[in-house]
Amino acid sequence: MPIFAFFMSETVDTDENAPDVAGDALSDLLRQLNFAAQVFFRDGYCGGWAVDTSGSAQVPFHLVCQGHGWLHSPGEVPRKLLAGQLVFFPQDAPHVLASQDSPPAPSSINQPPPERLEGDVTRLVCGYFSFDRRTAEPLLSSLPPTMVLDLSQAEDATTRELVNLWMREAAGNGLGSHLAVDRLAELVFIQMLRIEISGGRLQGVIGALGDPQLGKVLANIHQHPGADHTMQQMCAAAGLSESAFTVRFKKSVGMTPGQYVRHWRMQSAARALRDSTRSMYDIAQSVGYESEVAFRKAFSSHFGTAPGSYRRQQMQTQSAAGG
Repeated sequence: MPIFAFFMSETVDTDENAPDVAGDALSDLLRQLNFAAQVFFRDGYCGGWAVDTSGSAQVPFHLVCQGHGWLHSPGEVPRKLLAGQLVFFPQDAPHVLASQDSPPAPSSINQPPPERLEGDVTRLVCGYFSFDRRTAEPLLSSLPPTMVLDLSQAEDATTRELVNLWMREAAGNGLGSHLAVDRLAELVFIQMLRIEISGGRLQGVIGALGDPQLGKVLANIHQHPGADHTMQQMCAAAGLSESAFTVRFKKSVGMTPGQYVRHWRMQSAARALRDSTRSMYDIAQSVGYESEVAFRKAFSSHFGTAPGSYRRQQMQTQSAAGG
């Protein structure tokens, strides 16, 4: 399947009652979180080997392309991972992926792969899904510490084709392959979220996007942070009474509707401060505050620092990273 077909085709069989806007709400959410993927290793191992990528403060992942490996997590029984299986760790949980089901020797962890591969070979693609950690914390904390998905056995053909393309690209070294592998990793992650949302297996904000009533409200909040978002308007959009809407929203999202509106406004403002040179007044207006004073007070209360100080801190961080 040509790569553009993944963007043009219907990729997930969703319930006919699912909100049409859920996909847009997911895109808005991932953009706000500065979501990206970076593959730093795509190679083969033979013999005894062990890989530990925890401790990055991001979301490490491993895709087994060929052979198998054993996942070792503290307090858990070792789990065998086969070709086509993807494991990732939303809270950056400690882990080691190794060649044997017995705990690997510390000296064997993260040793370079052999120059020549002989015998049984295991090929891995390893990297990180990266987010603005502070912004993403409520989302990531709602996911299981370890998620293992058998992508080779996915029910929909698009996922299987996408994963096969990812593995083929990772095995090659053509022009642009490093960037292509990163982008394919991002597509696989988004596809995984679509499937998990449609199956009702995710909690928190991401899981709520698949709710026919709540998804509409969340999409509107994400797309229009500066709108009024009164309780009456949100209840009408959801088609629920105020009491039913409030209970359902709090149970699914983990915040009251009003708390989430304020949370999203502050995250939108932080992104604008970080990524643009817009004036403080303009940013305040865009997230629903008529006065700059009210915005500064709300921002300081939410982040523990004034918006001007936050912007300077972010500029210094970006400058240091670039320099």
